[in-house]
Amino acid sequence: MRWDHPPAVAAHFAICAVLALAASGAPFVPETILLYAGVRYLRHFLYRNRLWQAPARVPLHLGRQGYRDVTLRRRGAATWSIGTTVPDGQQVWLLREDLARGSVYIAEDHAWHEEMTVRLIHGAYLHQTGAIIVQAHDAPGLCPRFVEVARPFGRDAEIAAVNFHDARTAPLHVTESAIMAALADRGLTPSAYALARLLLPILSWLGPRLSSEPLTLFPTLLDSALLEDLASGSLRLRGIDLRSADAQSALASLLRPLDEIAEDHRAQACSELRPYARELAAASGLSISRGVDLSAAMASRRITCIRPSSSWTTRLVTAACIEALATFDPKSLSDVILHIAGPVLSASLSDSVLADAAKRAGAVISFGAYGNDNMSDFIKACDIKIIVNCLTKSDSSNLNAVHIDFKDRYVELISHIYKFDGS
Repeated sequence: MRWDHPPAVAAHFAICAVLALAASGAPFVPETILLYAGVRYLRHFLYRNRLWQAPARVPLHLGRQGYRDVTLRRRGAATWSIGTTVPDGQQVWLLREDLARGSVYIAEDHAWHEEMTVRLIHGAYLHQTGAIIVQAHDAPGLCPRFVEVARPFGRDAEIAAVNFHDARTAPLHVTESAIMAALADRGLTPSAYALARLLLPILSWLGPRLSSEPLTLFPTLLDSALLEDLASGSLRLRGIDLRSADAQSALASLLRPLDEIAEDHRAQACSELRPYARELAAASGLSISRGVDLSAAMASRRITCIRPSSSWTTRLVTAACIEALATFDPKSLSDVILHIAGPVLSASLSDSVLADAAKRAGAVISFGAYGNDNMSDFIKACDIKIIVNCLTKSDSSNLNAVHIDFKDRYVELISHIYKFDGS
């Protein structure tokens, strides 16, 4: 029977009372019925003993009042809010452990993604955790919203902004290996990939000597004749003479792998790399010599908002995040959120490796997708357990299908995401 349905409960106890009166002459029968009714009362009508069914998890503030969660078999402990159900308006709460198993937020509306990202940041402030937010490259900057939300918590000075479109912000420090990882799935020929691996150390060597950001020199070096001049030591770049003995010795060592690339393939390799080199040179928020270090940002539990310049530079930031996560011990980043948003998410190796690296380090990993294409493969590859799918494209109050895969049950519900009002 339904113990949350008053008429059914009243009928059940009325039947017990009638049976007890009818059998009052029989030994022990009325007493047995009374004992049964008492057990039922203690089991279902005392908060400390009853198991409560919430849309997802029973929140902590109700758990402190004695409400026990049917999914946990203990008092409610959920502290992360993701919305309210439609049409009855019940709040949807999750445990941090639920979020740590991976989540994805699917919509085509930038405003909707902004509200969901702000919810994650609000949760980070409430729980005194850090966050790395990689927003979509074509979305408006989110830092002003983050500062607005952070001010009541006194954490507005902790936010670091990295904008690949804006030279006024601090650059993001990326390694040569991260750039190579981002180029790995671009379909380059072996010669082009080998040339990129050859040129990046040369850029790091030339940058300080030419008082330039190394990546800005990348397009300049993509010339087979210029590479030959560098190898021979008969070149001046930006007024700096590279014909000294020390320069020739260093360049000879760095350019030695150039012999492994056939001369007739070098021009084609330069042509393949040129679009990526120009993009790296134009991204003022990228550097291989200085800037915001993701490992340090994660360790310090600060809020870092990164706005890439394209889908490819989003991949580059993803590769940098994978490298940063690999430097931490297992489960040592339990108080860090990592959120990656972008128009292009797929079941690629980098996405699944990122999800695995985040889960290994204990960080909360979530993705923001701008469409449903191939999302089933992406969700399977990244082992995502929480899916929030926007069904409309109206304003910031949207109807969403929320699918939550718990260890012991699968929940589907309708959730309404309201615009954050600071309360």
